[in-house]
Amino acid sequence: MSSQKLLPWARPLLLSSTLTQATIYVLRPMITYRAIELDASIVQIGVIAALYALFPVLLALQFGTWVGKIGEGKFIIAGTLSLAATGLALVFANSVNTLAIATALAGVSHLACMVGGQSMVALRAPRENYDKYFGYYTFSASLGHLVGPLIAALVAGSDGTLPKSTSSAFLLGFVLCVIAIFPVIKWWSEKPSIAGKTDEGTYAAAFTLMKKPGIFAAIYVSLAISSVADVLVVFLPLFGTENNFSPYAVGIILAIRAGTTMISRFFLGRLSNLFSTYQLLMFSTVISVIACAAMAFAKTPFTLGAIVFVAGFSLGIGQPLTMSLVSQKTAANERALAVSARLMANRFGQFLVPAGAGAIAASAGSGGVFIALSILLATSLFGASSR
Repeated sequence: MSSQKLLPWARPLLLSSTLTQATIYVLRPMITYRAIELDASIVQIGVIAALYALFPVLLALQFGTWVGKIGEGKFIIAGTLSLAATGLALVFANSVNTLAIATALAGVSHLACMVGGQSMVALRAPRENYDKYFGYYTFSASLGHLVGPLIAALVAGSDGTLPKSTSSAFLLGFVLCVIAIFPVIKWWSEKPSIAGKTDEGTYAAAFTLMKKPGIFAAIYVSLAISSVADVLVVFLPLFGTENNFSPYAVGIILAIRAGTTMISRFFLGRLSNLFSTYQLLMFSTVISVIACAAMAFAKTPFTLGAIVFVAGFSLGIGQPLTMSLVSQKTAANERALAVSARLMANRFGQFLVPAGAGAIAASAGSGGVFIALSILLATSLFGASSR
């Protein structure tokens, strides 16, 4: 990725995105470990994971409207500051209830960063370069996902199958967010790139968008892929604990997933020259279905890491393509809302799926969760094949 070829707004966005995404991948696995330390049940761990997405489900469309009024830059700054505050709050989360509240705040904060960042790409990137810039944007996220689990494991240390200090990792998340503010702070005085639509209500406008050809299909594929990626972050530590994998091994496996996702997004432009968008969605989803099912039978860190290597590559392709699709199929003054509708669907899946995964894990073990994720991805094949 050659920096001199990027538009001026892209460099600070990608740097800030990398740091905030790293923060999320520091916080979320450590939230699971903190829940285990607090003797939370498997069902409670699933509920805590679901709370991360609950309020974003309720707020996503409203955020899309607000971006059109106050500006995407302000949203990124506000979300980053809120995420920093969440890192500090988690240090003092010493009960399941306070952990759940802090997790919900993390979800809202991350949503603000995502709505602001994706809207900025949708509104400022040239239409013919959507695949390129959304690829770079999601590449920055994957870079954060790669770095986050590794530095979290190092900072937290290991005490057998649990970290020595989850508080140290939460404090690390705070520091990363503080650093993420610096490249984007100048955006606080900026106005919206394009004012959002104001001639109809938020939900009516979203419903109108969903009726456009291809929008619903793209959003459902995005929901399935994001839900699977989210559950992997939450349940891989649990799966590792059940199979006596150290936090270091789990951190490396999570980093492998992020690393191969990053590779697929870096080369997305070249892949798009070889295959159509719909062919890429179909091929990558089929591979993801097989890989997720195989995870259930992985009993060593090496085997799981090898399977996650494949899954990370295939799962990484779908998200930037769905971002590009919903942006291409909407008018400029609808794009912030379209981005938010897609994110709302993602969070809706991330709310329902972890809670269901917790119930499955309670009865069938965390390995059963991976089978369920495989089935969910298989249903999205219908969306991937839709024109």
